[in-house]
Amino acid sequence: MAIRDLAVRVHLNEATVRARIRKLEQSSTMRVVARLDLGAVGYPFTALVGVRLRGRSIEDVCKDLLALPEVISVLSVIGRNDLEIQVIAPSLEELNRQLTEVIPAIDGIVALESALAMKIYKYVQPWGRFDESD
Repeated sequence: MAIRDLAVRVHLNEATVRARIRKLEQSSTMRVVARLDLGAVGYPFTALVGVRLRGRSIEDVCKDLLALPEVISVLSVIGRNDLEIQVIAPSLEELNRQLTEVIPAIDGIVALESALAMKIYKYVQPWGRFDESD
């Protein structure tokens, strides 16, 4: 959202909003980042995938998953699965290839449970930590 639009929305002038944003950024409370519209850039398909591991450490499997550009998030979880990942694709054929050939071929992955996102009603990422190098 443009700062001008934000100022109108919160009933403040643009200079005040800009100064408050700068102060939040300088205090490391907030970071302004761009987020791609995945559908608009050619990746309309998203799958949420639970991953079970055996015989290899989570860290080692994560390194392999992080090397795949189609895998856009990797989370270590407690529960039925060891990891939860998000996979994007330009077509159902490519999503199928990722879920049946590419990801299962990673050493240590023994099972996948996937769900195709039919419609995304809400997608925010208000949480997370950034490394100092980001």
